[in-house]
Amino acid sequence: MRGRDWFHVFSPLVRLVVVVFRLMPNACVSMLWALLDASHGRLGLGLRYCIVKAKAGGCGDCVYIGPNVELRHWRRLHLGSNVSIHRFSYLDAMGEIHIGDHVSVSHNCSLVSFDHTWTDPSMPIRDNPVVTSAIVLEDDVWLGCGVRVVSGVRIASRCAIAAGAVVTRDTQSGYLYAGVPAKPIKVISGEAPCREA
Repeated sequence: MRGRDWFHVFSPLVRLVVVVFRLMPNACVSMLWALLDASHGRLGLGLRYCIVKAKAGGCGDCVYIGPNVELRHWRRLHLGSNVSIHRFSYLDAMGEIHIGDHVSVSHNCSLVSFDHTWTDPSMPIRDNPVVTSAIVLEDDVWLGCGVRVVSGVRIASRCAIAAGAVVTRDTQSGYLYAGVPAKPIKVISGEAPCREA
């Protein structure tokens, strides 16, 4: 049975558990998340989903959160349906992260929606103020393993980002992007306009 089938079979139980998690103090939920963090089984997967559904700013159906995924600033994280975020990925939604439907974030990806400034030379860069800007992954996006997405970037629908790429600018729909910084290298959709990569 596929994950989506399991989701539909257990959706009444999921709704009940989500209500319970919404009523729990954040400290208790964080402790439970830490306990479930390395769980590979269906129970761990289901409970991680229920926590995200209860604590995120928005969360659709059939969302897979793999083991060892770190999520920061839950209320500013918005997930669509049929989303998968695989192990060892790091999402910091300080400046908001919006992920559409049918999106896959492969293992070891980072989405960081803030950046450090270095305008005050009297203090170390790490102590300078940070600036925030939302990251948006539209519908039907695939991030290969080890992709980095910086703050303020919008990845257009029907885009694939090759493993190891660093996305520093908005993308156009229908392309495979690769490299550091990521550039379009191949049309993957007949709807994409012709352009030189």
